[in-house]
Amino acid sequence: MLSTFRRATMLAVAAVPLAFAVSTGAAQGKMADKNPDVRAEGVEQAAAANNKAAAAAIMAAVSTESDGPAGFRMAEAISQLNSPEALAEIEKTALAWTAPEKLFAAYWTFCGLAKMNVPAADAILAKAVRESKPKELYIKAAAIEALGYAGRSDLCVLLVDTIKQWEPDWDKKNQILTLTCVYNAPKLCKGGDTDLRNRLVLALADILEKTDAKKDDRIQYFVAKALAEITGEDSYIDPTFWRWWVQMGGKKVDKQHEGPTVAGRDVPKFFKASAVGKRVIFVIDISGSMQHPVNLPPEMKRPPPPPEKKKDNPVTGKGSTGGKPGEDGKKEEKKPEIPPPDYSKVVSKLDLAKVELIHTLRYLPADYLFNIVVYHTDHSLLDQSVKNLVPANQANKDKFIKKVEALNWAALTNIHGGLMRAFCINEKGILDMKVKENGAWDPECMLSGATTMFFLTDGAPTISDDTTNIPDVGRTVPVGNGRMCQPQNIILDIKRMNTFRKMVINTVGIGPHDNRLMQALAEMTGGEYVDRSGVSNRGD
Repeated sequence: MLSTFRRATMLAVAAVPLAFAVSTGAAQGKMADKNPDVRAEGVEQAAAANNKAAAAAIMAAVSTESDGPAGFRMAEAISQLNSPEALAEIEKTALAWTAPEKLFAAYWTFCGLAKMNVPAADAILAKAVRESKPKELYIKAAAIEALGYAGRSDLCVLLVDTIKQWEPDWDKKNQILTLTCVYNAPKLCKGGDTDLRNRLVLALADILEKTDAKKDDRIQYFVAKALAEITGEDSYIDPTFWRWWVQMGGKKVDKQHEGPTVAGRDVPKFFKASAVGKRVIFVIDISGSMQHPVNLPPEMKRPPPPPEKKKDNPVTGKGSTGGKPGEDGKKEEKKPEIPPPDYSKVVSKLDLAKVELIHTLRYLPADYLFNIVVYHTDHSLLDQSVKNLVPANQANKDKFIKKVEALNWAALTNIHGGLMRAFCINEKGILDMKVKENGAWDPECMLSGATTMFFLTDGAPTISDDTTNIPDVGRTVPVGNGRMCQPQNIILDIKRMNTFRKMVINTVGIGPHDNRLMQALAEMTGGEYVDRSGVSNRGD
């Protein structure tokens, strides 16, 4: 007869697989929950099993996840699935996610593998980068973005080899891959490998030389900023400077005529924040607090001086525009100076927003595309009959300016809703946010969505689309109960939306707004944060 001890031991060992099955089964129930936080908790519980069944269940859950905060929690949980059988299941599943709608399933899975930092997981990442077919750019982009997320500078060679394959037609077909590589270059180029750094600098210089900045300067902008961060130099846009820099041994030495930087680009501005690319979307707060007075410095309260009259050219007798000789010997026309906005009639915060928006629209070049989102409790296009980005011709600008002039304040502050709607607009139209369309991975939004967002608010989030106690907000509670009323969740969800879009978000606060939220949105997208009217202390 078996001893009591041996019998108990055998029963305990036999119960282990059953316990894992029960645990995974319970976790699967959570992974199907409507609450994203519960779904993430289910993935975290299943990951503790670290076996094939757990990996399969988690892959199924991640494949349909579209919530930023939950997705990043799932990525961290996947980093625990390091058993051979779990990794085999992940490889089989994730490398087949080549469709755009599976982009984030692949990304979050690869984030987990990159954080795992074991040879077997690294081999899957290398396969995703090196062995994916040219048409499978989503897999390649997801893997490179995951390497940047985890700060895997030891795998920087995967990035360098990809960038060296860059061709100008990527700007039309594979811009998602170009931007992903360039954006993550500074994150991965760390450490003491000088040769690898120089190879990366030269590859980026080649992109600077070949990309057509006149059509869309977004690639140039991100490349020059990446080079500046990698080298410690200014963000020069002349590729010859960067080749010279490598020849000089990568040392910061004096050089005459380094050339212009991205900071000096002559581009449209809103509240002095610069546009990047030629597709811009304005997102304007019209909540109730926008009716309140705004404090302006004395110099802004005076009308701007009249423009100076042009002096007659002594040869032609006509007004001279100045300019410098072009390549053909003729003088290039100097752009007329844009006068400052007229703030003399500004009383409220909404007045200030209108004045700045109208001023920017009035001088928006004709080769730009634009649209305007307004938000309060609800969020919508300013002109709901115009559902796409439209050319900045005079007729469109005049039409939108009239609608801006007629704007009035409304209710609460749905910051997340306004941001999300802006991500869903492209040159062809707007996605229906009430169905399962997603501007984070939609091919049309990635190729022809806005390249710059100008986001303005005078407050902090008080309401969101997932709020269920709207009647109570502002009466018995200051902030709604929606997850997307919480700034940290907004940041993570916009991080998801922008991971593969690389839209520059310039944020403008014109009241006691949440400065930490506004700074985070700008910093994580390469944008500028502007505090235009006093101390922004609500987020402190």
